Amino acid sequence: MGIFDAALPTSVAAMTAAAAFAAVYRSARWADWRRLSAPGAFSAWCCAIILLPLVWRFSVPLPGGPALHMVGLPIFVLMFGRRLAMTGAALSVFAYTLAFDGLWLNFGLNLLLLAVLPAYCGDALMRATERFLPRHMFVYLLGNGFFGAMAMLAILNTLSLGVYYTMTFSRPLGPDIVAYALLLSWGESFLTGLLLTMFTVYRPEWVLTFDDKVYLSGK
Repeated sequence: MGIFDAALPTSVAAMTAAAAFAAVYRSARWADWRRLSAPGAFSAWCCAIILLPLVWRFSVPLPGGPALHMVGLPIFVLMFGRRLAMTGAALSVFAYTLAFDGLWLNFGLNLLLLAVLPAYCGDALMRATERFLPRHMFVYLLGNGFFGAMAMLAILNTLSLGVYYTMTFSRPLGPDIVAYALLLSWGESFLTGLLLTMFTVYRPEWVLTFDDKVYLSGK
């Protein structure tokens, strides 16, 4: 979840912006842009960048708290990998802040919460799945698309809530708000698993993290 409506302290905004810009710059510089030359991959990447701000716009504001919304990053990271997803998500954060009058003071922190941290978290979970679980297509789809996405969303939503209440000095975090965030994570993980399965079966050229030689060869 992003923090678009509650101003942060200037010192925090400056530090988070410096860290976020450094991470996004490094990601964009070392990303393998040639992989987007696969049929339809660049168009899918651009569509994801456009859709993310719309997904974030459909939010539910909580009394005295942040607005809960779907993150949309798990499927982005699973399709395009850490660096391409981080770069694309950073463009989405910029587009959202520009189009919907978000606070530019919070731009750096929102980059961290909605681009940098999801990309690294998703990449770490994918690597753990590949290392510790059998290399099978259903393990890839369920392990990453559902259970991995659910763990990623639970971590990110809980962290975002903690950052919100710490940085904006709001009232203490209530258990009901955490429950709502985890319930939203559960629902989005189902959607992520469904989309990943559909894209892997019908548009495998869009799923750059899926390797036929690893998950299908000899099975």
